[in-house]
Amino acid sequence: MDSYIAPSLFVNHGGGPLPVLGEKNNQDMADALRNVSNLVDLKRVKAIILITAHREEDVVTISSGERHNLIYDYSNFPPESYALTYEAVGDPVLAGRLHGAFGKANITSRLDDKRGWDHGVFIPMLLINPKANIPIVQVSILKNQSARDHFNIGRVLREFRKEGIAVFGSGMSFHNMGAFKRARVVNDEVVVNDLFDKFLNDVCLGVRETEDIFDWETAPQGLESHPLNEADHLMPLIVNIGAGDSPGRRVFSSVYLKKFKLSGFIWE
Repeated sequence: MDSYIAPSLFVNHGGGPLPVLGEKNNQDMADALRNVSNLVDLKRVKAIILITAHREEDVVTISSGERHNLIYDYSNFPPESYALTYEAVGDPVLAGRLHGAFGKANITSRLDDKRGWDHGVFIPMLLINPKANIPIVQVSILKNQSARDHFNIGRVLREFRKEGIAVFGSGMSFHNMGAFKRARVVNDEVVVNDLFDKFLNDVCLGVRETEDIFDWETAPQGLESHPLNEADHLMPLIVNIGAGDSPGRRVFSSVYLKKFKLSGFIWE
């Protein structure tokens, strides 16, 4: 019997389709996504539970179809951005098991076999596993953006890792659209989130208590890094923290647009 414990992994998925298109500012993220195959033994991963920043719902929503169309939920990109394909299958049985596990944990969830996969799923996966030969079940984040709720979601998912089912979080450790726009106008190359990046690293690497992530909003530069009610790209990382059962390690570090520190983490 294969006793492989699959990882909990948080990746920065970049701006829309730009990592796949090879845009220079997204190159570090694209390289990191391609490098996942050196971090994770994909041949032993039986399925991937993927938490996407780009699907927010009132309750945890689980993709349960055998096949899923792609949702090109970005705009004003080249035509090839809308012709991308990713043919991985879903896993209705695993989706049903997740639904049951959430129920036992008193977390409301629902199955959805209709909606397609957003770019938070297929953009990173095109680079992580272009063979598309591992089943994927997409799990939404919650509109309430409660750190505690997302941590508890991760706690449920953690148990599936023991079966060789990986938990991937797809977001960005810094995500402030206003700051991104300003940086493209005034690029003074002054890093603006050193303190919050250190906070995230301290939590993920075990320097601080795991539960300190519940207070991310009051951490230095927290709300500058993820504005209030706009923290969708942080929530997958909090799920990954919940799904990790030991101190993690940083597997990605970069400075986006020469101003914004980004970090990626794995729990093995």
